[in-house]
Amino acid sequence: MKRRIFVFEFITGGGLTGQPRLPSSLLREGRLMRDALLRDACALPDVDITLLHDARLPPPDFPAHLVAVTPAPAFDAAFEAAFEHALATADAALIVAPESGGVLTALTSRVTSAGKTLLGCDAGACHIGASKSLTARCLALAGIPVLPHYSDAAALPALPGRWVVKPDDGAGCDGLRLVDNMHQAAQALRPGFVAQPWVAGEARSLNLLCARGEAVLLSINRQQLAIDGEHVALAALAVGAVPIDEAYKALARRIAAALPGLLGHVGVDVLHTADGPVVVELNPRLSTSACALHDTLDCNLLAATLTAADGGPLWRPAGAARPQRIELTEAVDVA
Repeated sequence: MKRRIFVFEFITGGGLTGQPRLPSSLLREGRLMRDALLRDACALPDVDITLLHDARLPPPDFPAHLVAVTPAPAFDAAFEAAFEHALATADAALIVAPESGGVLTALTSRVTSAGKTLLGCDAGACHIGASKSLTARCLALAGIPVLPHYSDAAALPALPGRWVVKPDDGAGCDGLRLVDNMHQAAQALRPGFVAQPWVAGEARSLNLLCARGEAVLLSINRQQLAIDGEHVALAALAVGAVPIDEAYKALARRIAAALPGLLGHVGVDVLHTADGPVVVELNPRLSTSACALHDTLDCNLLAATLTAADGGPLWRPAGAARPQRIELTEAVDVA
């Protein structure tokens, strides 16, 4: 008997139906993640997919049972009905949604409250991962190096060089401002934001497969940043471009042990410094770099997540990574 899996990707799945238009950058990344999951599903003969679908978009080129969401205020009664119908008819659900505003935490809670198998991190892990300050405190307590963060302007140390100010519950570069010094950071800091020194190092990200306090490090990726004045954006990803070593494997294991509610794919942004990797933030969900794992490692991430959720062993790569590049935006300045 086939398992019915409800796949919900926030951007393509009607999460922004209340907005007059879908931001092109978010839409591209949303489609990449949705289509990566659907491609994986096509290789599984015992799986059927239910997909929420923003009716303004063309349907995906992969088979799925579409539940259309027509334009209306986001998360209104129409969206609620579509989400509840898809969830009620599914055996399991995989949620890809923003951490900001508690959206990811709330949706994962609904899956478990409905008695369905959650193919992802639990609500507790999502709540911690949604906050840069909570993540840093949790990992630091486990002895994991983290990027310093400050929420009180009066407490900023007089460190030389640039600083960043960004939302505590934002993802990646969303809402990030790059300022020239500590005094400007103190002026820009406001409730709900954190300030962090701009530390020298190479921006990288990790793809982890987690379950029950354990993790397999799937890839180490280089991040190319585009800097334009105060604005910073992720311009490109080189997935699998950095060889995996024991230090990074150990970091992955320590992160999973510190947050045993992590399950399935987890993305971790790190800064590779002269002293080794320093964690910047954690994304307890599918992230854009994971879309290349099929071509980089022959990894069917949906199958690996199903196995992990069913209590089976974590999937491990059989060979070396074949690096894949994902272009996201035109670079203005590379850091």
